[in-house]
Amino acid sequence: MNDKRTDKLENYMGDPSIGLGLKYINTRASGFARYLLERNIQLLCSWIPGPVGLMARAVLYKPFLHRGSKIPFIEANTELFYMDSIRFGKGVYIDKYCRLHASKASIELGDNNRIMKGAYLSTFNSVATEGEGIVAGSNCWIGANAVLGSGRGGLFMGDNVLIGPNVVIATGGHDYQRVDLTAVEQDYKGYPIHIKNNVWIGSSAIILGGVTVGDHSVIAAGTVVTRDVEPYTVFAGEAGRTIRNIQDQNNI
Repeated sequence: MNDKRTDKLENYMGDPSIGLGLKYINTRASGFARYLLERNIQLLCSWIPGPVGLMARAVLYKPFLHRGSKIPFIEANTELFYMDSIRFGKGVYIDKYCRLHASKASIELGDNNRIMKGAYLSTFNSVATEGEGIVAGSNCWIGANAVLGSGRGGLFMGDNVLIGPNVVIATGGHDYQRVDLTAVEQDYKGYPIHIKNNVWIGSSAIILGGVTVGDHSVIAAGTVVTRDVEPYTVFAGEAGRTIRNIQDQNNI
């Protein structure tokens, strides 16, 4: 991507005495008034268990969500940030202890999506780009403790995608080749991920930015995906090895 804007960890780790309150609010909502409204409505009913809590959140959350969002079924102790950038289709269910952290880059979940306990979906970074968030089709399952991250590049999933527990799918990565800079000073870049229809992603698999996973494919448990996966294939394997010395590269 040729966007000149860059996201760096140092954008979040500066002097905490300078504008910390405003920075904090900007990470949670699209404005101060929205922050107060969204936090208060969740403080009011996010903790309520059982059917009463489900009904209360269904009714009270909907006006704060993105225009056109349907009524969600959200269990207790979930967190939603940038609610006006979150859109749900019909019959979306979100289990306990999940966090959906949107931004200018929205989170859009199609009809009958299931987000299981402890999953974390985030599109927030300091230069999040509209249209490069997380978009899921219909009948997708996101397993317990899965982590889906975008905000730059975009994560786009088709219909009937099954994501196992502890899966990590992240469009972004930190640059590492400037040895004259600290780790937090180097750029964060995002590259799109496309996961097509009827894909099964096994537990603890990792999918990195810039890849396409084809229709009807299977990613085996524990697999690290760094290149495209052809349709109708089973993709498996994990390997780690030293591939080059960064310092030597910079001395060339």
